Amino acid sequence: MAPPAASCPCPECGVDNAADHNYCKHCGTPLRAVDVERELGSGFAERLRDRCLGLLKADPDNAGAHFNLGLAYYHLGEIGNAIRAFQRTTQIEDAYPGVHFQLAVCHYRRGAMSDCATASRRALELNPASAPARYRLAMALFHLGRLDEASRAFEDTIRADNEYVIAWYHLGIIRERVDDVDGAIECFEKVVVANQHDASAHYHLGLGYKRQGLEGLAMSALAKALELDPSDTAAAAALQELQR
Repeated sequence: MAPPAASCPCPECGVDNAADHNYCKHCGTPLRAVDVERELGSGFAERLRDRCLGLLKADPDNAGAHFNLGLAYYHLGEIGNAIRAFQRTTQIEDAYPGVHFQLAVCHYRRGAMSDCATASRRALELNPASAPARYRLAMALFHLGRLDEASRAFEDTIRADNEYVIAWYHLGIIRERVDDVDGAIECFEKVVVANQHDASAHYHLGLGYKRQGLEGLAMSALAKALELDPSDTAAAAALQELQR
């Protein structure tokens, strides 16, 4: 049976999400204010950029104008300019709401994981309850290969917001890599309960069941992964091995 049509595209990566999801199932971006994001994608970003540049001619130290200029540049795909605008914001007002998180997102987009981690930590100093900042820190640490720290950061993300399903997914990947099979299964089970259409989570869940000798559950999970993503050759190979 085909999944229902999604109605909430992620403003950062474009992946479709169910209307009741709070965070993107692919990249973890908060899905609030999607209507604003749509406006930014339909010409508003250019108008915002031009307005902010005009404001800054009259008042070069306007932190809000620099911040909004950074948002405009980000949505125009000008990540370098966005970083410079956000950095200028911090020079004027380091505690400006949201600026360090936006810097973390930009650094992540550029693959600058150490800078992403630094900006995420500063965002958390200013707002310790921010699940998106904790998730961004965890992802940076994950890509830096600092898996113990990343694991703790994903766990902190989940404590801050148990609905941050993508954090469960990446925590499961880490547990899988360090041979914590039971822990990985726990994570992927939570993911598929929250999002039954996540083919990758079904695949990894099937691998975990297979390693535990739970062949029936493994075949069911792998078959589900293939149903959702028929191009998944790894799931097909694992399923064929179990069916021999």
